[in-house]
Amino acid sequence: MGHVSIIMPVKNAAKYLEEAILSIQNQTSGDWELLVINDHSTDSSDQILQEFKAKDPRIRPYQNTGTGIVPALHQAFGLATGEYVTRMDADDVMPADRIQKMSALLEASESKTIVTALVKYFSEQPVSGGYQKYEQWLNEVNRSGTQWQNIYRECVIASPNWMARRAELEEIKAFEDLQYPEDYHLTLKWYQSGFKVKTLPEVMLLWREHSARTSRTSDHYTQKAFFELKIKHFIEMDLHTPHLVVWGKNPKGKLTTEILSRHGIPFIWHDLKSYRKIENLENPQIIVAVYPNPKERGQIEKYLTNLDLIPGKNWWYV
Repeated sequence: MGHVSIIMPVKNAAKYLEEAILSIQNQTSGDWELLVINDHSTDSSDQILQEFKAKDPRIRPYQNTGTGIVPALHQAFGLATGEYVTRMDADDVMPADRIQKMSALLEASESKTIVTALVKYFSEQPVSGGYQKYEQWLNEVNRSGTQWQNIYRECVIASPNWMARRAELEEIKAFEDLQYPEDYHLTLKWYQSGFKVKTLPEVMLLWREHSARTSRTSDHYTQKAFFELKIKHFIEMDLHTPHLVVWGKNPKGKLTTEILSRHGIPFIWHDLKSYRKIENLENPQIIVAVYPNPKERGQIEKYLTNLDLIPGKNWWYV
């Protein structure tokens, strides 16, 4: 089983940092190194890291030579020596068998494989309905192996819940030129490079929900930032027709059409009341900018299937 490099950016995470590192030290596999990049924390994060380093040489803290999570990830990856690489966040918790099980699955997998697993949110307060729905959706996508069909809907691989071969990450320059939201951009790079995803059918990330999460507080993770990234990549990777249709005259549809217009991409835009208009088009591709309840989703998907339109090739949710 390969030596594992765990890369972890830290920014003012003193409240949770010890619990995160203890969950790594408690792994059933001890063949790992933890590369921690302290992103100019102003709390006691650095002191905590130095105390752990003094007792455990596998823990290697550094100061961020840049500013922000993207330079931190790039720096950590450059320092990694493991055959395999995985990610961790300073406010989350690893189940004890994660390194062992992810390594074993990756070792048994073909080249260009990303290993992931299920996630579970936890919090001192009740987890919000939106995060519960995302957890349910993300786990279902990964159980069903439909990551690339859903690539433009949301980020389909949780940022602190994957493992890959270091040499293959180097080959695709995984941490170079990353744009925010960086976890989504990295997933798009895997998609673009033809990686397969394998999922362990159990929870391997306890994902802490709290009000100070970077994804909640930074402009890098707004819906607009996600759409700028996803529509740009859709144009580059999957747009193969002059008959592009956007379904949904709603905020997501508006964002989508604004970005398409800026890139000079022609499209037809209408709400779902006019959905049958696609039957008059030759080889349409459809961006579905609505995500209704399961019953209505089933009807949409059945209709598209009856027209021999394939998810991930002819149509996508965004």
